[in-house]
Amino acid sequence: MFAQDIMNTDITTISADSSVHQAIDLMVAKNISGLPVIDNDGNLCGLLTEGDLLRRIEFGGGRSAGNSDETSLVDFDDYIRSRSWRVSDVMSASVISVTPDTPAASVAEVMFQHKIKRVPVVSGKRLLGIVSRIDLLKGIVAAPAERTASGDDALARAIRARLQGDLGLDTVAIKVSVQDSRVVLEGTVSSELERRAIRVLVENVKGVSGLIDKLSLA
Repeated sequence: MFAQDIMNTDITTISADSSVHQAIDLMVAKNISGLPVIDNDGNLCGLLTEGDLLRRIEFGGGRSAGNSDETSLVDFDDYIRSRSWRVSDVMSASVISVTPDTPAASVAEVMFQHKIKRVPVVSGKRLLGIVSRIDLLKGIVAAPAERTASGDDALARAIRARLQGDLGLDTVAIKVSVQDSRVVLEGTVSSELERRAIRVLVENVKGVSGLIDKLSLA
């Protein structure tokens, strides 16, 4: 599954030359927390979020008027962001984006690493869509389950292979048997955490109807 499979293409955008008032009205009317900003050619040039707008309050009014000679105390960027009513002055110009063929797992990793709620999907500079956290969740639910060959023996082989491949466990130490699609696990595990990981693995194998856990702690 890729970004193009889960992105939302019904995007509300705003021009870089628009006013902050217009942006706020749009965000309130559409009940959204962020707006992609486009230039006159329709290319993505920034992102305006509720965080950018709330920072106006945090910035305050800059240094006091009585310190006109102390220009070194002025943070000009903060001053502009706190007082300008032009979207281009308040937006975040450094936008983290992905391409349509970015795997969904990589999109999630980008959002996690950068602590962001949405990622624009672009081709060149052209905005194609937006992937939000809720889009990722919908993608997880819609993802087709892995196909596994039918039959008890096939299920047992699949589970043994995943125990070794996914968890790096010794399949000699853990005996797997399947009867009427119910999995029986016997053997020894090193911790309760390992036992839980095995349970999750088995529950995610398509075709398994139940699990009997006879594992013991070392």
